[in-house]
Amino acid sequence: MYICMYVCMYVFMYVCMYVCIYVCMYVCLYVCMYVCMYVCMYVCMYGCMYVCVIVCLFVCMYVCIRYCVYVCM
Repeated sequence: MYICMYVCMYVFMYVCMYVCIYVCMYVCLYVCMYVCMYVCMYVCMYGCMYVCVIVCLFVCMYVCIRYCVYVCM
């Protein structure tokens, strides 16, 4: 009984994190492209889009994964 509960909880946590991180990646990519396109229109810096997307994705994924942990645990 306890083993089943433990396994089910573990499987749920694993699936939840996997799905959540996958969703994070898509949402972050979409949001970052949009935000960076807007930001880089005003900041005319060489490689702006590249730098912006990398930084944005890093921050976004960090926040999103922390949210995933909070939701899935």
